[in-house]
Amino acid sequence: MSDPHQMSIDAPDRDSPDSDSRDRSAPSTPRHGPLDRRWQAVEERREHLRPAPNPAFGHDYLVEHSGRSAIRLSADGTPVEVIWRLRYVPDRHILPRAALDAYLARLIARPWSGPEEVAAAIVADIGSEVMPRFQQVVLVLDASAGGIRVTFEEKRPTWSNGALMARLALL
Repeated sequence: MSDPHQMSIDAPDRDSPDSDSRDRSAPSTPRHGPLDRRWQAVEERREHLRPAPNPAFGHDYLVEHSGRSAIRLSADGTPVEVIWRLRYVPDRHILPRAALDAYLARLIARPWSGPEEVAAAIVADIGSEVMPRFQQVVLVLDASAGGIRVTFEEKRPTWSNGALMARLALL
């Protein structure tokens, strides 16, 4: 999946002065620093990504979810219609649609600086909680919003399935 030496968009630098040795995945007492508020927001968002066991573990197959959401992509909070698609090749877990919908409801509840930030957060969150072999997130803003398409992909460095990836490009 990700290089363990790289930070995700939501991971703070553990060597920074604001960092401490607490287990960030465990519930913690509130503190008042911006780093802790950011982690709390990430944890609240990710708590809705409740994976289920993969019924076909050991097989490579593609799962695709898609939809439309109104996401606030500016400080003033004006929602913009975004067409989104999530594709992933599961490993030990799958992401049930109900869990994805609950997660997206939490995700779109706050303003974002742009579609790139939203897509990066989705990839980081799903990578952390579902841990797929491969994932792709695509966000498309319609022409009235500038015609933006953002695609993020991530795969485990040790995973390879050339035939599946070739078919993916055709879909």
